[in-house]
Formats: sequence, C-alpha cells, structure tokens
Amino acid sequence: MTSSTAQTRPSSSLSIISINDPSLINEPTLINDPTLIPPPPSPTEIRFMTALASDTTRPSVAIITLNTSLFKHDSLSKDQNHFSSWKRQFIQTLRMNQGADGYLDGRILPPNRDSEPRAYSNWNANNGSILGFMGLVIDDAEQEVIDGATTAQIAWDLLVQRHAQEGPVKQVQLIQEALNVRYSSSEKYSTTSSKLTTLNKRIWDMGSLSSELFLCIIMINSMSNVPELRATRENVAQQFAQSDGTNPDLKKNPTARKFRFESYGYSFIDPDLPKFEFSSPKVHCPWMS
Repeated sequence: MTSSTAQTRPSSSLSIISINDPSLINEPTLINDPTLIPPPPSPTEIRFMTALASDTTRPSVAIITLNTSLFKHDSLSKDQNHFSSWKRQFIQTLRMNQGADGYLDGRILPPNRDSEPRAYSNWNANNGSILGFMGLVIDDAEQEVIDGATTAQIAWDLLVQRHAQEGPVKQVQLIQEALNVRYSSSEKYSTTSSKLTTLNKRIWDMGSLSSELFLCIIMINSMSNVPELRATRENVAQQFAQSDGTNPDLKKNPTARKFRFESYGYSFIDPDLPKFEFSSPKVHCPWMS
C-alpha cells in the first residue's frame, strides 16, 4: 500500500529552486538591475514606426497615371523660338494630372526611403513617367540637354536655362513687334494690353542685351536692303538665333552653343568702332567706314 505522499508525487522530476539559492545571487534580474527594462521609444522612433505602418495602406505619394493626350503642342525646338507657349502647355498638362507639375519645381519631394518605402517607390515611378513624357515632346537636340538628368526638376531647370535666351535676333524681333502694337477701336483695349504684357515678359525673359550684342544684331538687320548681302544676312541671323549668344555661361550650361563670328567668316575690325567685315567672301560694308 502506497502512502498519500507517494500518490501525489509528480511523474517527472522537478527542480525546486529556492529564491535564496546562493548560486543566483549575482545573476541580473529585473529586480536587482533596472537597466534591463527597455526604454520607451523616442518621438523620432514613434514617428518612424507610425509612418512605416501608414505607408503600407496609405502612402503619402500615390502613383500617377499620366494622361498625355492633353498635350497639344509641337515638340520643343530651340529653332522654333516657342519655349514660352510650350512651357505653359506642359505645365498645364501636368497640373491636370493630379498636380504633377509639383515635380518640376520641387514642391513634391521624395519621401524617406526607409520610413516610407512604398511612397518612395511611387515617387520614383512618377518622376520617371514625367521624365519620359518630357523626352517625348522635345526634339533630339533638347533631349541631349536633359540626357543626364536624374529627376524631372533637374531636367526642367536645364530646359528653362537653355531657353531663357531664345536668341538675340528673336529678342529684337519681339521688341519691334511690341513697338508696332497700337491700341485701336476695333479691338478691346484689354486685349491689346494683354498682348503687350505677354510680349514684354517674353522680351525680358530672354535676358538683357549687351551693347556689343545689340550692335551685332542691328548690323545684321541693316543688311536687308543690300541684295548681295541678303543671303549672308539670312545665314548669320539663323545661326545667331540658334545659338546661346556670344558669351553664354558655360559653367551653368555646359551644352550652350556659343556664337563665334569667326566661325562664319565674320569678325569685328575694331571693338571701339561700328565696323564689320566679311572674310568669306571678303566684303567690307562701306556705310560702316
């Protein structure tokens, strides 16, 4: 007959340790070592965890599917001198695509890659779409300008810088056009004022003319009444309009095309005198002697 003690004995052996066991006195516990208690998360860590959690379901940047059919302008070309109208329509097209024009001026910045991986991925996808769209509506020469751009903002800044001075000849033509505008009873005064405002903005957006540059331009324009110089004038004027002037800032815009008179056989005889000579063919303008 077994005793009651034997009947209640557990089937497996258990080790009962006394809290006064000398072998555990030096072991760190939550009681004798409070440093084992993890500190509460910092505000930065809380924001990070919150952003990471919301990024999964509600990313701060959503994917944009561009509707490019809204764009109805010819491809951008420096030869056409139509950057102002192209720029206006490009911005309007992106603006109607969930405000995607914010990628051009830096209003929509890339999210943190670690705390918002999904939003960051969406931002890069949108940036790539805008860059691709931009490349489709500009000609080959313009594509070379933005070829190395990694963001839509960088590419946009390069185009704006390139076309800030569409060509000094074109600038003088706009000045002439503005001076020929007249108020008339056949047109609303507000319409005429709007034309003048637009022309004025385009003129000054091209930059300031130096006295030397302006002299070159009026000399070119003055050739129009000389039959034997007409072809020369048209050639120089075309090359001049397609260039970035006689002294572009190559540090800011390494791809700028500098106009060199000597490249086309033209050079100043004396910078202090209004003289201009043609070395090929060799012609000296008598009215400039």
